[in-house]
Amino acid sequence: MSDKFIYQNARIKSMEVKLLSTQSMLRLSECESLDAAFRTLLDMGFAAGISVDNCDFDSVFEYEEQKTVAFLNEFNVDGALNAFLLQYDFLALKALLKAKLTGKDSTNVPYEGLYGADSIKGWIAEEDEEKLPPYFKDVIVGVLKGANVTPHYVDSLTDKKMYECIFASIKKQNKLMRQYFTRKADFADLLTLMRARKLGLSKQFVQESLLGVGELKGLDALYEATDEQLKDRLKGTAYYDIAAKALDDGKFAAYEVAADNALLRMWRAERDDMFSEAPIVCYYLSRCTEIKVAKLIISGVKNGVKPEIIRERMRDLYA
Repeated sequence: MSDKFIYQNARIKSMEVKLLSTQSMLRLSECESLDAAFRTLLDMGFAAGISVDNCDFDSVFEYEEQKTVAFLNEFNVDGALNAFLLQYDFLALKALLKAKLTGKDSTNVPYEGLYGADSIKGWIAEEDEEKLPPYFKDVIVGVLKGANVTPHYVDSLTDKKMYECIFASIKKQNKLMRQYFTRKADFADLLTLMRARKLGLSKQFVQESLLGVGELKGLDALYEATDEQLKDRLKGTAYYDIAAKALDDGKFAAYEVAADNALLRMWRAERDDMFSEAPIVCYYLSRCTEIKVAKLIISGVKNGVKPEIIRERMRDLYA
């Protein structure tokens, strides 16, 4: 890895002290009104440096998310974080394609990934397919020239090509990055399978939705399997404990929490390696988790959900 990581990671160490604690989030979850929650959120450091109207949570969270993506761009040494930035490009691609299909002239894309929204808009308007970058081309052509294109098709195709592009961007020697995205894809595929089985969605829906880019191949073949057969398939893998619990109690929200925690722990274990991107990624994922948890809590307060129920869906924090 580049020696530049030493400087970047030294900055990270000084930034880590501002990461929020679980206690801070618990205090937010105990707010009895949106006014109180908004004041507490600002006291925690959200939206620092900008002026927002009272209880304008959308502006607060959009600002924090923009800052987090800007951080990712700033700390992207030698393309080490390209895989994470590509996620925002494909998210923008998905939104822009759906806007075009529904006849909308423009769509606000607040986050700049590796390429940026303006470039992606240009690719969608490009008439010469050969000028389109790989993976993005597959999505754009597949959506704009496909027959009977549905929102689900746009989502599925974009997500599959996003992971293919991500894996192509990861250097062979970066085993942790590859393992992280492999497990992230597998956790997503398992959730798709388990939810589809419970909701009675078709096997075809599962086949169309599965990413199929991780370690767990052929999960669609387990669509009609029993829960015990599915557990047997997962024995000896990093997914067994989390998936088995979800199959036993049917709590898929808890599954998502456990999966997110497991993915963050992968980077936590390497966060002191000053010669790699691990401290940067760990900080980035921690900031994403803070925003996700804060959004969850605010939604709970808004809908009158009891604090103890909100806490069940809270992810682990860095600090």
